Amino acid sequence: MNRRKKVAGLFWLPVLLFALMLTGCGKTGGVQGDNENGQGADAGTNVVEIKKDGVISNTTEEDFGAEDYGDEEMLREFVLRTAAECNIQLGGEEIAVKKLEVKKERVTLVMEYSTGEAFSVFNGYPFFYGTVAEAYEKGYDLDVELQEAGGSGEGGASIGKDQLLEMGSRSIIITQPLPKEYLTIRTSGKILYISGAECIKNNEAKIGTIEEGSSREIAYIVFK
Repeated sequence: MNRRKKVAGLFWLPVLLFALMLTGCGKTGGVQGDNENGQGADAGTNVVEIKKDGVISNTTEEDFGAEDYGDEEMLREFVLRTAAECNIQLGGEEIAVKKLEVKKERVTLVMEYSTGEAFSVFNGYPFFYGTVAEAYEKGYDLDVELQEAGGSGEGGASIGKDQLLEMGSRSIIITQPLPKEYLTIRTSGKILYISGAECIKNNEAKIGTIEEGSSREIAYIVFK
């Protein structure tokens, strides 16, 4: 497997050091597996967690090969430098590298972001986290139909823009990952309404991959 193909799922960073790079400061993602959701036997993990204090934590675990990425220190230096460059762009210390470890040919990266904007800048795709009212003030399109979330993944009643705006103080995530990106999102409260993602637990949703070139649906997750 050539370098460009193997690296596609791990670090989408800005200068082709790891290949298949995108615009923005960088991106962490999952190695694509054999099934259509990119979560086959060889898939890594890509978990975004909203903590009680509002911090956004992102844990990625993937296969690691020195022949593709260089050694651990090279990888560490590059990630730290990229985070620092993003913080300069953001005007503050909004991105932190909490852990980067290579063990048994697996690399684990834990990043923390103080805002959804910081997550977007580093990862290279839209990610909003805040209240419904804040999303409306920032101009996000809330003219959408959301399904009532159920722990079994089955939706219930639906709501539209008017009902959504009435929940101004509720938390909401709005994101549109890249086609080959998949995410598991864990919220700090019970998921109430959802669109563009699958609710698999009362505080956990999944967004799968889509074919390259296809139109990616924007995901909305409203939670307590």
